[in-house]
Amino acid sequence: MPELPKPSDWKGPKMFECGLGATEAALVQMYRIPAKAVGAFRSRLGALQKQGLFGARHMPGKGVALRYGPDQFHRLIFVCELFQFGIAPAVVLSLVKSLWERRLRKIFSDAEDAVMKHQDAAGPDDVVLYIGGAHLMVDGWSDAMPNVNSCPLSKLPDHMAMWMSMRPDDPSGLPPRAIVTNVSMQLRAFHIALGPAYMDELRAERTGKQRKR
Repeated sequence: MPELPKPSDWKGPKMFECGLGATEAALVQMYRIPAKAVGAFRSRLGALQKQGLFGARHMPGKGVALRYGPDQFHRLIFVCELFQFGIAPAVVLSLVKSLWERRLRKIFSDAEDAVMKHQDAAGPDDVVLYIGGAHLMVDGWSDAMPNVNSCPLSKLPDHMAMWMSMRPDDPSGLPPRAIVTNVSMQLRAFHIALGPAYMDELRAERTGKQRKR
């Protein structure tokens, strides 16, 4: 078996890719999806992909099986992280379409860089993704978009203190509320889960080739 590519190899000339099976298996393990819910989980992700989660150039159903690389991994993890907070799929998809190229792609790239510096544990450079002053109920009624941003883990206490100190008469109108997740730590979890899933995929491909012969 070939050696499993490390996350640092994902940015090389031959960017690491794998199939849908390995990607979904890694997400199922990472998020500890119950066996009875795996079908519903896959259907939800599949529906978002058909609605343009990966962009117009990477739409499923064009006769060629999609290959999944860092950009697709990152989009799926972003989706799953917001699902964990109960954010509706339509809102998540809108965030990806409007913010991925402008902001989210760099947030996840920086998060991967932090993983390379501290592969086994959280470090001060870990990237924390947040929606500060979140008011998603009102956003849904007013068709507004949540303000998604990031900060280093070392700066999170300062940001948290700022959010939690919002006064009712603050000019920003933001409430003392925040949605927070350590993207770098979640990427570490995905890397760990993807390893065995990718090896299973390679074994299945080799077995299939041998049977054809």
